[in-house]
Amino acid sequence: MAFPEAWLNELMGKNDIASVISEYVQLTPRGGRLWGHCPFHTDKTPSFSVSPDKQLFHCFSCKAGGSVIQFIMQADNLSYIDAVRRLAERAGMEMPDEIDDRRLMEQKRLRERIYEANREAALFYYKALFSPEGAGAQRYLANRGVNADTAKNFGLGFSPDGFDTLYSYLTEKGFSREVLIKAGLAVPGRKDPDKTYDFFRGRLMFPVINVMGKVVAFGGRTMGSDEPKYINTGDTPVYNKRENIYALNLMKGKKLDDLVIVEGYMDVISLHQHGIDNAVASLGTALTSQQAKLIKRFVQKVYYAYDGDEAGQKAMLRGIDILREADIEPRVIVLPDGRDPDEYVKAFGAESFTVLKDASITGMRFKLERTAKVCGLETADGRESFAREACAILSGLDPVERDRYIPYVAEASGLSADTVREQCGVPPRQPNSQAPARYNNYKRPKSDSERTKNEIRLLSCIMASPSEGAQIGRSKGFSLMLFRDAHLRAFCARLLAAYSSGNRADIPVMLAELEPEAAESVSAAYALTDDISSPVACAEDIIAAVTEADLKDKLRELSERAGAAPSDEKPEIMKEYSDTFARLQELKKQRRNSDN
Repeated sequence: MAFPEAWLNELMGKNDIASVISEYVQLTPRGGRLWGHCPFHTDKTPSFSVSPDKQLFHCFSCKAGGSVIQFIMQADNLSYIDAVRRLAERAGMEMPDEIDDRRLMEQKRLRERIYEANREAALFYYKALFSPEGAGAQRYLANRGVNADTAKNFGLGFSPDGFDTLYSYLTEKGFSREVLIKAGLAVPGRKDPDKTYDFFRGRLMFPVINVMGKVVAFGGRTMGSDEPKYINTGDTPVYNKRENIYALNLMKGKKLDDLVIVEGYMDVISLHQHGIDNAVASLGTALTSQQAKLIKRFVQKVYYAYDGDEAGQKAMLRGIDILREADIEPRVIVLPDGRDPDEYVKAFGAESFTVLKDASITGMRFKLERTAKVCGLETADGRESFAREACAILSGLDPVERDRYIPYVAEASGLSADTVREQCGVPPRQPNSQAPARYNNYKRPKSDSERTKNEIRLLSCIMASPSEGAQIGRSKGFSLMLFRDAHLRAFCARLLAAYSSGNRADIPVMLAELEPEAAESVSAAYALTDDISSPVACAEDIIAAVTEADLKDKLRELSERAGAAPSDEKPEIMKEYSDTFARLQELKKQRRNSDN
């Protein structure tokens, strides 16, 4: 049986190949494709690939390949028609009654015409932005720190303030009134429905481009005090915000470990301009299951960086569950002082944002901390309420993950770990029971280098006192990059963020959340805090010693480079050597003076 082309295209669009195959095969992104073990033959090394942009699968070993329909045919041993029926049921579509379905063909033509109209509109807005008419929008972008290259990369534009400027332009190009209204680019008049007006007027324009590279919608931001601040394209035959992710089209072809998901257009644009080019936005809505499936085509880990207001926090809570259901690992970047990502990266830079990302907490830890904040831990009733709600959350986890968070709930609620386990429906541990074999294994003593010892001592100084720790973090010469150990660096960043925001840094609770390897180093620093009587003075000595060692390392490196470099490159290297040597001598002089 031959199916109508328009219907078949819709079926394929609603059964994304990566999403379907992920239900059968665990896929990992690599080199612009997704890879896994082939389900059709014994596959010791992953040779099965999925190309989301081509909607194609192919095994480089057994040569199986085709579209999503062929995959279902082979995976479920179905005929072509039965495979199509299976996919139609999955997408909630009815099977067509006739081969020649005129209605479906008309819908296809309408969608294609809307795509064309959107593309022409995006070009029109883009040209308007860089014309004299867009001078105000250009100033607005400059004031927001957005340069011309970034504006071009995102295809930003400006909608002129006339009532029907775009409408007149597009109708002259042959687009009908019906198409422009259904595309969301024009609206009929309220008083006189026969008149037609531009939907976007006098606004900075953000085109929304799907992963296939087609403009599907727009967002428009006022540049003054008008309300609403943003207006966006509503649902159209080619667009539903629940099924799209802003800037995901820019991820195609990249080797991604994760995505940073934020709320708004400007957050994405600002992060990209600062070099964090794996940022996307959920188009102003709490994440949906459709968006999660789209994300999974690219990565298996997502870092939330939503705004610190109540709406942003609640949206993250809902999104964490959706990501977990889609088998995507959610983590939460805690931005201090309730800042949004745009504000933070402008104020502190990309390096600081990346450090906060390294110090992120798990989605489950965020849910528990949020529950504690809502219940309140200041009263016995609040702690009891928190314990009950937290245990209800933990009871739905697998035993390994649940055990990870029991110590935090016990500490925060003031209950024993056994009581928390029992409330979660887990029998308390028997005191005389033998520990699992993996804990009985002999562990070789670890010998720390002098550098590692200094890093541990420096963190210890910062942990010793919130006020003096914050002072150390602001002191000249201090940088998070003094910590080569990523675990120490991430913990220090989180600690300083807590200090600067005025929040209480509950170090034992923070420790309980760490992975075992990270907890080892941080615990070593925490154990030294009682021996530190003057944290600031001690930290200054350590910073000077570490900086001096780093300068000496750099001099050795430059010396080796100079010896191996061509003659035309040596002057530049020796200039850097001379500058570094001068810095080292100045540092030594300062240390001698302070000793005297």
